[in-house]
Amino acid sequence: MMRLLSILLLLCTSVYSQTSNPYVEEFDSFGGPGEWELVTGQPNTGSHGGELCYNVSGTYIDDTYYSFESDTLDFSSWGSVEAIMVISSNLRNGDVFSFWYYEEVGGWTGYDISGIIGTRFFTIPNTAILLSFDLNTNSNGNVNGKYAHVEYLEIYAPFALPIELLDFTATVDRGIVDINWSTASEANSDYFTIQRSQDAYTWENLEKINGAGYSSSTLNYNIKDPKPYLGTSYYRLAQTDYDGTTEIFQPVSVTIDAPYIIRRYNQLGQDVDENYKGFVIVLMSDGSIKKILNFN
Repeated sequence: MMRLLSILLLLCTSVYSQTSNPYVEEFDSFGGPGEWELVTGQPNTGSHGGELCYNVSGTYIDDTYYSFESDTLDFSSWGSVEAIMVISSNLRNGDVFSFWYYEEVGGWTGYDISGIIGTRFFTIPNTAILLSFDLNTNSNGNVNGKYAHVEYLEIYAPFALPIELLDFTATVDRGIVDINWSTASEANSDYFTIQRSQDAYTWENLEKINGAGYSSSTLNYNIKDPKPYLGTSYYRLAQTDYDGTTEIFQPVSVTIDAPYIIRRYNQLGQDVDENYKGFVIVLMSDGSIKKILNFN
């Protein structure tokens, strides 16, 4: 009845303000304006060593329902809502430690987090307006050494990736590196930078290509490196948003052997050997052509 009454009063009197992203609660204090508070349970709870603690006095109390609730929250403008928490508990068999969210339509929905130690992730709806951590100690047995703690809670809206990259390739064609990439979607995409390296450690910018800004259709991009490094080298894609944020993707490698002669011919188009005297045209394996005057 107490929880129901508090909800009814909240819905009648509260004016919701947009919750900042991310919403972080470190449980340093309770009961003040905008802070979590104990709405039901015994007073041996609160902040202890920077944690929400149900056993400040050493152990939690038998036959008690504890509930710590947040202040009113508003996630309505968030596309999706993720919760990350750091928790630990050692309970009697039958005692239940749980995490809850409340919606005006739908009421309370909870997750059993009993016995979990460490970090856990949950997805909650953006219609949630209250959160709570509850401990029910209605089972039997010795409570010595039993506890439940919440060290940290963060609620955040995952930011959409600026681009959804479908592929990024680099291939060699007659000594020229052909670089291609495709995006399935782009958001806030200002430009791409193609970078190259001989050791995958030190990078240089090769070319800058404008992004699409915003796009929900597949887009294809291409540039060429006409003067690549010999041997094995690396290429990678960097994407920069309008706000200057840059994301760098995994590099790809290509290998280019030193070019070799595949044909010699004279001005008449006749094949000649290395001993031919006069004007010689040399065709290399990378597609390049050299003109040589040989009088030796």
